[in-house]
Amino acid sequence: MFAFRLFLAVNAKHGDMYNNLDWGYGAAKFGLNGFYELPKESWAHSRPNQPPGSIYLHLASVKLSTTTQSVIDWFNITVPVFPSKLVWWWQWNGDLLAIKIPSIVADFAIFAAILKLGQITKRRKAALLVGIIYLLNPALWYNSSWWGQTDAVVAALAIWSFVTLVEGRTLLSPVLLGLSLVTKASWAYVVPFYTIYYLIKFPRKLIFLLAGPAAMLAVSIPFHPHLNLPIWLVNLYTQRILGGESAFITVIAFNFWNLIYAPDFVPHTISFLGFPANIVGWAIVVVFLVVLTFRLFKNPKSVNLFWLMALLSFTVFLFAPKMTHRYLYPAFPLISIVLVYLKKAKVIWTAYAVMSVCYLVNLYYKWWAPGNLWLESFYTDANTKIISIVYLAVFALLFVLPLRYNEKV
Repeated sequence: MFAFRLFLAVNAKHGDMYNNLDWGYGAAKFGLNGFYELPKESWAHSRPNQPPGSIYLHLASVKLSTTTQSVIDWFNITVPVFPSKLVWWWQWNGDLLAIKIPSIVADFAIFAAILKLGQITKRRKAALLVGIIYLLNPALWYNSSWWGQTDAVVAALAIWSFVTLVEGRTLLSPVLLGLSLVTKASWAYVVPFYTIYYLIKFPRKLIFLLAGPAAMLAVSIPFHPHLNLPIWLVNLYTQRILGGESAFITVIAFNFWNLIYAPDFVPHTISFLGFPANIVGWAIVVVFLVVLTFRLFKNPKSVNLFWLMALLSFTVFLFAPKMTHRYLYPAFPLISIVLVYLKKAKVIWTAYAVMSVCYLVNLYYKWWAPGNLWLESFYTDANTKIISIVYLAVFALLFVLPLRYNEKV
């Protein structure tokens, strides 16, 4: 499965990879101090809009690519029988493979976290089955290996944070969550649930929660080694990162707003029932957040923590403004974790499969890789709205579904 992912990695190049490589080479050239303050003329494509953790990943990928190229060149010069074609192959594919390696490795890190939870809950066979299905899921390797997005890296750090918390490692857990958030803010909305669970289970160790923000600050020091680092980091997130690149109610996500309007180019402030749609979207998210929070207080067990975080991630994807198709990703590792706990979960397995198909169909939209005119012709307005309806139906089913489990953690 690892070799298959490597094969996929060198056979597709999404435009996002140009940005990631540009930022990685920029970090190597200019250094990290003042990285985000560099003028836009310094960048071939766009100014960096990802947090410091992502820049470290891109820098590491660039270092891996250039170091490997140097090693190949040395062998090519000093070893007469060295296959010289490898020099050309790496020059052509090295950057693309290296920039995707962190995401490919992260897939297996999530697999390892699933196995670890199986060990903790004494459900090793179930965890192995869930983990293998996770690795085989086309929707997920399309994201990490074919596309090369870092969603898997951010998810791996978050999932390991939750698993170590269940294990009782109360200092390591917030550190890992902080590293996830400083790589991308994709999992920020689960922080309230995480904090509530921590408060209930480990009330005497609440001071350790500060290790999360401390980790974020420590990672960011090289980018801004000044006393006002906390303010600088907050401004970076609020002004450069969290605002998003597109002011649309949905950014090609087949969610609730696609059902009402269209998958792209609809302003997020468009009127909906007499109110700005973006305000309505966040209001819906808040309502569900309140309901799910009550559920967590009522039943603060670890399986319920994972389940409610999965439902919240689905809620945000469906109703929040400016969502792109990839943003459903956190639901998949979270539901996978829940499946480790459950002995009878046919409905959830079915929902997981349907969600995976819809997610893959949505990811293909507008990228068209691999290109296929017949597949592209499927994406009529009516068909994309059918996907939205399916998503909403699955969400409604999961939201009212009672979990049946025997778990004491």
